[in-house]
Amino acid sequence: MEQLEKHRRPRKTKREKMEEEFVKIGETIEQYKVDLAALEERRQAIKDEIEQEEFREMTKFLKERNFSMDRLRELLEGKETRKICEEVVQ
Repeated sequence: MEQLEKHRRPRKTKREKMEEEFVKIGETIEQYKVDLAALEERRQAIKDEIEQEEFREMTKFLKERNFSMDRLRELLEGKETRKICEEVVQ
C-alpha cells in the first residue's frame, strides 16, 4: 500500500487546472487562426477561379457571335453604339 501512495501524484489545485485550461484554450485559438487563414486563402482562390470561368464564358459568347473584345470595349465606352448594336442584331 505504501508503494502505491509513493507513485500517486498530488491532486492539482484549482489554479493549476485553470492554468492548464487557459493554455489549452490558447492553443485551440491559435489552431483556429491557422485554419481560418487557410480557409480565407481557399476562398480567394475559388473567387479567382470563378472570375476566370466568367471570362471564359464571356469570351466564348463573343466568339459565337463574331464579336471581338475591342468591339465590346467600344460598345461599353459608348463609341459607335448604334453601329455595333445593328451588327449584333443581324
